[in-house]
Amino acid sequence: MTLHIVNQSPFAGSALSDCLDAFSDGDALLLIEDGVYGASGNQDRLPTSSVYCLSTDALARGVEIASGITAIDDEGWVALCTGHNPIVSWFR
Repeated sequence: MTLHIVNQSPFAGSALSDCLDAFSDGDALLLIEDGVYGASGNQDRLPTSSVYCLSTDALARGVEIASGITAIDDEGWVALCTGHNPIVSWFR
């Protein structure tokens, strides 16, 4: 069960797209920093479950988190990291 972390806007690069190409059943996706723009609901390729968004980053950028995406805090982020192996950061 891999945790994929994307910190780049889907409008600025290919990190989210590359991540989704490698995504498998049982994996989880966490959107942080500018990656939270992918949580706005206009990304039809997002998995239907196990998608998380760092709530403070979404709030700071004025991003409304779409239904089906779970907003988490820093403690939730730590829980995701301790519950998944490996962890892959996508930043391209």
